[in-house]
Amino acid sequence: MEKFKPMSWYIGTEWKLPSKGLRKQVLSLDNYNQLVKPHLFSKVAIKIEDVENLNGRESRYLSNELLGQEQKVEMGSSLTPVDCYVELLVRQLVAGERARCYISTKGEDITFILTLLKIHETKEIHKLNAAEIYALALRYKENGVAMFKQYPIFAHDYFARAAKVLISYKPFENLSASSDSVSGEAMKLLFTQIQTNLAACLLSEERFEDVIYQTKFVEEEANSTEKSVYRRAMAFYQLKEYEKAQKLIESIPNYQEKKEFFKLHQRLAESWKSSNEQYKNLVKRMFN
Repeated sequence: MEKFKPMSWYIGTEWKLPSKGLRKQVLSLDNYNQLVKPHLFSKVAIKIEDVENLNGRESRYLSNELLGQEQKVEMGSSLTPVDCYVELLVRQLVAGERARCYISTKGEDITFILTLLKIHETKEIHKLNAAEIYALALRYKENGVAMFKQYPIFAHDYFARAAKVLISYKPFENLSASSDSVSGEAMKLLFTQIQTNLAACLLSEERFEDVIYQTKFVEEEANSTEKSVYRRAMAFYQLKEYEKAQKLIESIPNYQEKKEFFKLHQRLAESWKSSNEQYKNLVKRMFN
């Protein structure tokens, strides 16, 4: 550590993020050349060595085939939990830094040596143009869809990141494909899709009131997707707001011919009937 002591006051010798179970210890800055860390929008070159305790977990970056080799990494492209954490650790290194990294697990920590060889490209979010914002949000959305079934928590994180990226560029109305390489309508459509994806995550977490908030656009837009309407109706059903759920379901043309809507409508009718009978019995007991 003595050989890079002049910069240790800024870089530090150790970094921790307890909420994610991540830690790094700086080993050297032999090739240090600039005080820059990768932002969320970055392309970098890294090298991974000395991996321990991966124990069969999925990882592209820590795979045996790539150990000791230069790897090109685009931030926000990971599709496994381990690789998402590796990316987060990469963002804590300066160009030329070599560090021992740790990822906590229920058993032994995954450890490896990470070197940030070079930052090819990096931009802060507020410096991205409309086309770059759209591409980044779209990549996050697609990654979330790919991870949703197996890793729903990480999918939720991707969808949330995508929404925040787009929100940072609002309003969309003045954007045009000719001058900005992406239209305001395209931005708005992507944002609506991401809100619908977030609603799916919130439903699976039984956060029904948050689903209602996330899908309020259904009431404001004439051409809402059936997925967004269904998820909003399901949330109202779970909150026992049966009338609102019924109204949404019946707003879908030919809902009787659509399996999910028809099934939810039947459940709604049964629950509503049961709720009314329970209320009548309660009133009888109160006044008899």
